[in-house]
Amino acid sequence: MCKCSISVCIAFVACCVVFALPETALGQQEYDVGEPNDGEVVFNGVRGSDVALLFDSEEVIVNPGDPLNLDCGVQGEFRSCVWETASATYQIEDVYSNLYSWMGKPPVEENNQCGIIINSANIEHHGIWTCKVYVRGNSLVGKKKVVVTIKPTTPVLEIEQSGGTLEVSNDEETEVKCSVAGARPAADIRWYLGDKDITVFAAADQTPNGEEDMHKTVSTLSRTFEPSENGRLLTCTVMHQTLVVPDNASIPISVIFKPIEKPLSTYYQIVPGSDYEVRLNFSANPSPTTTEWRYGEGFQNLATSIPVPGATDRYTTSVEELGDGHYTAKLHISGFTDADANQRYVLFVENRLGATQYQVKLSMDEAPLDALSGGAVAGIVIVILIVVVAVVAAGYARYRQMFCFAPAAAADPEEGKDIKEEHDTESARGPNTTRAANIKNSIGKLTQVFKKPKKDQETKLEEGDGSEDKKYVKEETKKDSPKKEQGDEKEVVYAELDLSKGEGDKKSEVKSEEKTEYAQIIGTVTDNREEEKKE
Repeated sequence: MCKCSISVCIAFVACCVVFALPETALGQQEYDVGEPNDGEVVFNGVRGSDVALLFDSEEVIVNPGDPLNLDCGVQGEFRSCVWETASATYQIEDVYSNLYSWMGKPPVEENNQCGIIINSANIEHHGIWTCKVYVRGNSLVGKKKVVVTIKPTTPVLEIEQSGGTLEVSNDEETEVKCSVAGARPAADIRWYLGDKDITVFAAADQTPNGEEDMHKTVSTLSRTFEPSENGRLLTCTVMHQTLVVPDNASIPISVIFKPIEKPLSTYYQIVPGSDYEVRLNFSANPSPTTTEWRYGEGFQNLATSIPVPGATDRYTTSVEELGDGHYTAKLHISGFTDADANQRYVLFVENRLGATQYQVKLSMDEAPLDALSGGAVAGIVIVILIVVVAVVAAGYARYRQMFCFAPAAAADPEEGKDIKEEHDTESARGPNTTRAANIKNSIGKLTQVFKKPKKDQETKLEEGDGSEDKKYVKEETKKDSPKKEQGDEKEVVYAELDLSKGEGDKKSEVKSEEKTEYAQIIGTVTDNREEEKKE
């Protein structure tokens, strides 16, 4: 009885030890796929088996209320798979059998056998989700971080000044901070001055604020503002996945500066005896403490001053405020005279940052022509380029005898002759406007003809009334010349003919002003002795 009891106890203890061993001790291996690989992690399982996990480990961001897709696929045979979070485990069989009303089967199951879809995400779904797939002797694991967003807090402009306006100087750099206390993920902050994006002058700092994945964002703008930017609205704009419209925090900018200097101003074409008003614009912020007109014989000798507003003798002064530090000072002169034109005027303006003097001259002369603007200069250059291009194109066309520069075709007096003869006599059929170069070439050939003392090159002249019109004609090849004695040799022969104007039946189309025409004559040279025998 005792022996049997002892053996039973030993067997029971052995079973407990076996079941208490971890899976790895029994041959069960777990492979963790936690790093992304080009957006898709493929993990090969046990060596020799064709099993792989298809999983994308990239972080996913989802707004509350939006659906959340969690994909997990397997290549090869697997036994089962589950999804795990920090607080729960969900078996795929339970999910696909609609055990959970807020979770279900994904619309695409190909290479996504263990995927799930959460119908409406909430902040409880934020965190790490793990897909674990069990295969023979192994378990394949893929992890994904799910970020459920939290709307950022209202942005706050951190400025030391009180009031609804930020006062800055145009002589020094100003720092302005905009902060968002918390958001998940961190908020993006941009800066605008009016419609101009000036974020390039800002630096952002994002730090965890203690809660899970919540971040505080502080953006610091460092910039020197120009006088022309006075009165514009400085805006801190917060953008986030949860915001359909960006959230803003704004404040007007007051740029302080002394009166801005300007060059000498001259007013022309003032009619003598008329009432004339000088209108001079200037800028200053804060408002001027002293404004007055001064005049005298020269800018260094201003004997008289008139406060603004004020009046003395024929002079009346006033000032008009245009807003944002812009003003117009006026000087009204009754009955303008030559003495007024010979004087020099100065507008003196001073505020708490400094003083500026604006010099003014008045003239009855015509205004000089303004210097050419950049646009006018560019227009002139373009016109010149067009003219140059046109001249070059015309020269090229003339050189190549193109378009209107091509030689006009004339009727061929020897139509029906051999094509080669037409080519050789081309210069003779041209119009009287043949270029000088061709004429010179023809004259050169004519000179060579007279150097050859062959009788066969002479042609008979037609009798006439003594007209000195000269024409070159072709001499036809004599058909009865023996070819053997010629040696099949052809030469170009030129002859000068005197044509008579008195022949009424002459059908020459040569105009009266045309004195000389040229033609190439192609003839067969025969032996003089043969000709003498025939005669």
